[in-house]
Amino acid sequence: MLHNKVLAIILGGGKGSRLYPLTKHRCKPAISFGGKYRLIDIPISNCLNSQINQIYVLTQFLTSSIHRHIFETYRMDMLTRGFVEILPAEQTLTSSDWYQGTADAVRRSIKYFRELPVEDILILSGDQLCAMNYMPIYEFHKSAGANLTIIGHPVSAEEAPRMGVIQVNRDQRILKMIEKPKDLNLVKGFEMPDGKYIASTGNYFFKKNFLLELLTKNYEQDFGKEIIPKALDSGKVFMYLYNDYWEDIGTIKSFFEANLDLAQLEPKFNLYNEDRRIFTHPRFIPAAKIQNSQIITSLISEGSLIDNAYINHAVIGIRGVIRSNTKIIESIILGNDFYERDMEKEHQEPYIGSNVHIEQAIIDKNVVVEDGVVIRGSKNSGQSFDGDLFSVRDGIVVVSKGTHIPKGTVIEVGK
Repeated sequence: MLHNKVLAIILGGGKGSRLYPLTKHRCKPAISFGGKYRLIDIPISNCLNSQINQIYVLTQFLTSSIHRHIFETYRMDMLTRGFVEILPAEQTLTSSDWYQGTADAVRRSIKYFRELPVEDILILSGDQLCAMNYMPIYEFHKSAGANLTIIGHPVSAEEAPRMGVIQVNRDQRILKMIEKPKDLNLVKGFEMPDGKYIASTGNYFFKKNFLLELLTKNYEQDFGKEIIPKALDSGKVFMYLYNDYWEDIGTIKSFFEANLDLAQLEPKFNLYNEDRRIFTHPRFIPAAKIQNSQIITSLISEGSLIDNAYINHAVIGIRGVIRSNTKIIESIILGNDFYERDMEKEHQEPYIGSNVHIEQAIIDKNVVVEDGVVIRGSKNSGQSFDGDLFSVRDGIVVVSKGTHIPKGTVIEVGK
């Protein structure tokens, strides 16, 4: 049982500029995912499924949405020691700054976990997609007598320059780690037999006392760039290779592709595994209502109202309202936080109107798309653009939360 031995600290993310405009109104881990979840639900659920129920979430950027979600979702039994608590960046008598990096965020939270009777600290990213079981990783960490175990993942030569690349010996002891090598000659000899590299996932098991010593004797701000290289000097830093599906949701393109993959018959990330359940806020809303529509390879979330529509390879979020003769192809509709309360209006708002065509696009929450609108991305074009009504990232059209697209508007990337 890990719940008495391990504390998990989940890093709630910074500005998330590469996921803009989805991060225009919330931090990265608060972004909706898979129709009904938030990204932060993934690491929290992985912890709970691994019997780790003492969890801090560190936040500082556009925190209202994620604070509300965690407070409403993760209420632990008062008779246990378990908790999921938010630690926002705060001013103190000795500091008035925001968190300056991952290590700085954990350092400034030491007062909350120094006296906790745990042996090890699990530090996790708040915006990655995986169904990671931490129990075998922890067993490896303890049996190796490690001060630090970095969770690694195989990556291609194309991916390696944007990751922390690791060299290990036969015992999985880390010999060297180079953060984001621009030239692969810097990591020559690091390759595995299949030609791939081992990259740090940014997830770590630290021996608690070792972490406290590192953070109080060194004042560098980032784990990957600064703290980990110093930790290597201890000689007891190991790597655990995680070979299953893992995706860093760091760009609009990765978010788009990971969402749409969920609708496949055999997705890379399986939401239907009873042993690795993903928890989220329970909503007391009715089932989806679909009339006279054709739905192909798609996810339709509860509360959706769909009438005479064609939906192909799409994800429709909660309370998605889609009117007649509308086509949604290879797109993500994040859904709505509410139904229109004035039922005498011609349309319920927010909604997607009649005779609309949406293709290769992400429509954020609470968006009104009036009748006759065309939104067509071109994900192979690589274009990027920011406008008043929409943005484009890697050719994918993104309509921000709460936007109103007027009747007959045409948005076509590459035209």
